[in-house]
Amino acid sequence: MCGRYANFLTEQELIDAFEVAVVADDARLAPRYNIGPMQDTSIVVARKEAGRSLERTRWGLVPSWAKDPAIGSKMFNARAETVAEKPSFRSAFAKRRCLVPASGYYEWRTVDGVKTPYFIHTEDGAPLAFGGLFEFWKDKALGDDAPWLATCAIVTTASRGDMQEIHDRQPVMLMPEEADAWLDPASSRDDLFAAIAAPAPDLTWHEVGREVGNIHNQGEQLVLPI
Repeated sequence: MCGRYANFLTEQELIDAFEVAVVADDARLAPRYNIGPMQDTSIVVARKEAGRSLERTRWGLVPSWAKDPAIGSKMFNARAETVAEKPSFRSAFAKRRCLVPASGYYEWRTVDGVKTPYFIHTEDGAPLAFGGLFEFWKDKALGDDAPWLATCAIVTTASRGDMQEIHDRQPVMLMPEEADAWLDPASSRDDLFAAIAAPAPDLTWHEVGREVGNIHNQGEQLVLPI
Protein backbone atom coordinates (compact mmCIF):
# COMPACT_ATOMS: atom_id res chain seq x y z
CA MET A 1 0.00 0.00 0.00
CA CYS A 2 0.98 3.65 -0.12
CA GLY A 3 -0.24 5.53 2.92
CA ARG A 4 2.19 8.44 3.10
CA TYR A 5 4.17 10.36 0.50
CA ALA A 6 5.97 13.64 -0.11
CA ASN A 7 5.68 16.30 -2.79
CA PHE A 8 8.14 19.13 -2.29
CA LEU A 9 8.43 19.96 -5.98
CA THR A 10 8.18 23.63 -6.88
CA GLU A 11 5.42 24.84 -9.18
CA GLN A 12 7.90 25.24 -12.03
CA GLU A 13 9.29 21.75 -11.46
CA LEU A 14 5.76 20.36 -11.64
CA ILE A 15 5.04 22.30 -14.83
CA ASP A 16 8.24 21.08 -16.48
CA ALA A 17 8.11 17.46 -15.33
CA PHE A 18 4.43 16.87 -16.07
CA GLU A 19 3.95 19.15 -19.10
CA VAL A 20 1.36 21.19 -17.24
CA ALA A 21 -0.41 23.85 -19.32
CA VAL A 22 -2.77 25.22 -16.67
CA VAL A 23 -2.35 25.58 -12.91
CA ALA A 24 -5.59 25.96 -10.99
CA ASP A 25 -5.44 28.75 -8.41
CA ASP A 26 -6.20 26.43 -5.50
CA ALA A 27 -3.57 23.90 -6.65
CA ARG A 28 -0.73 26.12 -5.48
CA LEU A 29 0.19 24.16 -2.34
CA ALA A 30 3.28 24.62 -0.19
CA PRO A 31 5.97 21.91 -0.31
CA ARG A 32 4.73 18.89 1.62
CA TYR A 33 6.98 16.31 3.25
CA ASN A 34 4.28 14.18 4.89
CA ILE A 35 1.03 13.82 2.94
CA GLY A 36 -1.53 11.42 4.36
CA PRO A 37 -5.05 10.22 3.52
CA MET A 38 -7.85 12.77 3.82
CA GLN A 39 -5.44 15.64 3.21
CA ASP A 40 -5.47 17.97 0.22
CA THR A 41 -2.91 17.35 -2.50
CA SER A 42 -2.25 18.04 -6.19
CA ILE A 43 -2.98 15.91 -9.23
CA VAL A 44 -2.42 16.28 -12.97
CA VAL A 45 -5.42 15.69 -15.22
CA ALA A 46 -5.87 15.93 -18.99
CA ARG A 47 -8.48 18.47 -20.06
CA LYS A 48 -9.75 18.19 -23.63
CA GLU A 49 -9.41 21.87 -24.49
CA ALA A 50 -6.76 23.16 -22.10
CA GLY A 51 -4.29 20.26 -22.02
CA ARG A 52 -2.75 19.04 -18.78
CA SER A 53 -3.96 20.80 -15.68
CA LEU A 54 -2.56 20.86 -12.14
CA GLU A 55 -5.52 20.70 -9.78
CA ARG A 56 -6.27 20.34 -6.08
CA THR A 57 -8.01 17.33 -4.64
CA ARG A 58 -8.33 15.38 -1.40
CA TRP A 59 -6.53 12.06 -1.04
CA GLY A 60 -9.14 9.38 -0.38
CA LEU A 61 -11.57 8.69 -3.20
CA VAL A 62 -15.28 9.23 -2.56
CA PRO A 63 -17.45 7.50 -5.21
CA SER A 64 -20.23 9.65 -6.65
CA TRP A 65 -22.83 7.29 -5.14
CA ALA A 66 -21.43 7.41 -1.60
CA LYS A 67 -23.74 8.65 1.15
CA ASP A 68 -20.93 9.90 3.38
CA PRO A 69 -17.58 11.38 2.27
CA ALA A 70 -15.92 9.73 5.26
CA ILE A 71 -15.65 6.60 3.10
CA GLY A 72 -12.65 8.30 1.51
CA SER A 73 -10.55 7.43 4.57
CA LYS A 74 -10.60 3.80 3.36
CA MET A 75 -10.29 4.54 -0.36
CA PHE A 76 -6.87 6.16 -0.68
CA ASN A 77 -5.40 3.13 -2.53
CA ALA A 78 -6.91 1.13 -5.39
CA ARG A 79 -5.47 -2.30 -6.11
CA ALA A 80 -4.51 -2.73 -9.76
CA GLU A 81 -5.72 -6.33 -9.68
CA THR A 82 -9.33 -5.30 -8.98
CA VAL A 83 -9.52 -1.64 -10.04
CA ALA A 84 -11.45 -2.37 -13.24
CA GLU A 85 -14.19 -4.33 -11.44
CA LYS A 86 -14.50 -2.93 -7.93
CA PRO A 87 -17.60 -0.64 -7.76
CA SER A 88 -15.72 2.02 -5.81
CA PHE A 89 -13.11 2.50 -8.54
CA ARG A 90 -14.25 1.06 -11.86
CA SER A 91 -15.96 4.22 -13.15
CA ALA A 92 -12.95 6.40 -12.31
CA PHE A 93 -10.60 3.83 -13.84
CA ALA A 94 -12.59 3.93 -17.06
CA LYS A 95 -13.11 7.70 -17.27
CA ARG A 96 -11.20 9.74 -14.68
CA ARG A 97 -7.51 8.89 -14.45
CA CYS A 98 -4.83 11.25 -13.23
CA LEU A 99 -1.18 11.46 -12.27
CA VAL A 100 -0.24 12.07 -8.65
CA PRO A 101 3.10 13.92 -8.57
CA ALA A 102 5.50 12.89 -5.81
CA SER A 103 9.06 13.46 -4.71
CA GLY A 104 8.98 10.05 -3.07
CA TYR A 105 6.96 7.99 -0.64
CA TYR A 106 7.30 6.30 2.72
CA GLU A 107 6.94 2.65 3.55
CA TRP A 108 7.37 0.76 6.79
CA ARG A 109 9.39 -2.45 6.80
CA THR A 110 8.45 -4.93 9.52
CA VAL A 111 11.13 -7.22 10.95
CA ASP A 112 10.44 -9.28 14.09
CA GLY A 113 7.43 -7.11 14.82
CA VAL A 114 9.40 -3.85 14.62
CA LYS A 115 8.36 -1.33 11.98
CA THR A 116 11.04 0.89 10.43
CA PRO A 117 10.15 3.76 8.05
CA TYR A 118 11.98 4.23 4.74
CA PHE A 119 11.85 7.04 2.20
CA ILE A 120 11.69 5.65 -1.34
CA HIS A 121 12.58 7.84 -4.33
CA THR A 122 14.19 7.78 -7.76
CA GLU A 123 17.94 7.28 -7.95
CA ASP A 124 18.40 10.54 -9.87
CA GLY A 125 15.94 12.59 -7.85
CA ALA A 126 13.46 12.88 -10.71
CA PRO A 127 9.77 13.30 -9.81
CA LEU A 128 7.55 10.26 -9.60
CA ALA A 129 4.24 10.00 -11.45
CA PHE A 130 1.87 7.75 -9.52
CA GLY A 131 -1.06 6.33 -11.47
CA GLY A 132 -4.16 7.84 -9.89
CA LEU A 133 -7.94 8.05 -10.17
CA PHE A 134 -10.19 10.98 -9.32
CA GLU A 135 -13.87 11.48 -8.60
CA PHE A 136 -16.38 14.22 -7.81
CA TRP A 137 -18.94 13.97 -5.01
CA LYS A 138 -21.80 16.20 -3.93
CA ASP A 139 -23.98 16.02 -0.82
CA LYS A 140 -27.39 15.52 -2.42
CA ALA A 141 -29.10 16.40 0.85
CA LEU A 142 -27.93 20.00 0.35
CA GLY A 143 -29.50 20.29 -3.09
CA ASP A 144 -28.11 21.42 -6.43
CA ASP A 145 -26.14 24.28 -4.91
CA ALA A 146 -23.99 21.97 -2.79
CA PRO A 147 -20.25 22.30 -3.53
CA TRP A 148 -18.40 19.57 -5.37
CA LEU A 149 -15.75 17.60 -3.50
CA ALA A 150 -12.84 16.39 -5.66
CA THR A 151 -11.02 13.31 -4.37
CA CYS A 152 -8.38 10.89 -5.62
CA ALA A 153 -6.80 7.49 -5.03
CA ILE A 154 -3.37 6.05 -5.86
CA VAL A 155 -3.32 2.75 -7.75
CA THR A 156 -1.00 0.13 -6.24
CA THR A 157 0.46 -3.11 -7.53
CA ALA A 158 2.62 -5.97 -6.26
CA SER A 159 6.17 -4.93 -5.39
CA ARG A 160 8.88 -5.87 -7.83
CA GLY A 161 12.50 -6.87 -7.45
CA ASP A 162 14.34 -5.47 -4.45
CA MET A 163 11.26 -3.47 -3.44
CA GLN A 164 9.86 -6.69 -2.00
CA GLU A 165 12.42 -6.36 0.79
CA ILE A 166 10.51 -3.35 2.09
CA HIS A 167 6.84 -4.15 1.42
CA ASP A 168 4.68 -6.40 -0.73
CA ARG A 169 2.89 -3.47 -2.41
CA GLN A 170 4.05 -0.36 -4.24
CA PRO A 171 2.37 2.52 -6.06
CA VAL A 172 2.01 2.27 -9.81
CA MET A 173 4.85 4.52 -11.01
CA LEU A 174 4.61 5.57 -14.63
CA MET A 175 7.36 6.49 -17.06
CA PRO A 176 6.52 9.32 -19.54
CA GLU A 177 5.17 7.06 -22.30
CA GLU A 178 2.98 5.16 -19.86
CA ALA A 179 1.85 8.42 -18.24
CA ASP A 180 0.64 9.59 -21.66
CA ALA A 181 -1.36 6.40 -22.10
CA TRP A 182 -2.75 6.66 -18.56
CA LEU A 183 -4.13 10.15 -19.21
CA ASP A 184 -5.39 9.42 -22.72
CA PRO A 185 -9.19 8.91 -22.62
CA ALA A 186 -8.91 6.76 -25.75
CA SER A 187 -6.65 4.18 -24.07
CA SER A 188 -8.14 0.70 -23.92
CA ARG A 189 -8.18 -1.47 -20.83
CA ASP A 190 -5.29 -3.45 -22.33
CA ASP A 191 -3.34 -0.20 -22.80
CA LEU A 192 -3.89 0.72 -19.16
CA PHE A 193 -2.84 -2.63 -17.78
CA ALA A 194 0.21 -2.56 -20.04
CA ALA A 195 1.12 0.80 -18.50
CA ILE A 196 0.71 -0.68 -15.03
CA ALA A 197 2.94 -3.65 -15.91
CA ALA A 198 5.64 -1.57 -17.61
CA PRO A 199 9.02 -1.10 -15.88
CA ALA A 200 9.00 1.55 -13.16
CA PRO A 201 11.74 4.16 -12.62
CA ASP A 202 14.91 3.03 -10.88
CA LEU A 203 14.41 3.47 -7.14
CA THR A 204 16.51 3.74 -4.04
CA TRP A 205 15.61 4.11 -0.38
CA HIS A 206 16.99 4.90 3.03
CA GLU A 207 15.83 4.67 6.61
CA VAL A 208 14.29 7.82 8.07
CA GLY A 209 13.24 8.95 11.52
CA ARG A 210 10.05 7.78 13.16
CA GLU A 211 8.74 11.36 13.24
CA VAL A 212 7.16 10.70 9.86
CA GLY A 213 4.67 8.46 11.63
CA ASN A 214 2.94 11.56 13.02
CA ILE A 215 0.92 13.15 10.23
CA HIS A 216 1.28 16.57 11.85
CA ASN A 217 5.06 16.57 11.37
CA GLN A 218 6.44 18.38 8.34
CA GLY A 219 9.82 19.55 7.14
CA GLU A 220 12.85 18.49 5.13
CA GLN A 221 14.26 16.55 8.09
CA LEU A 222 11.63 13.85 7.52
CA VAL A 223 13.26 12.65 4.29
CA LEU A 224 16.86 12.79 5.51
CA PRO A 225 18.62 9.45 6.17
CA ILE A 226 19.44 8.53 9.75
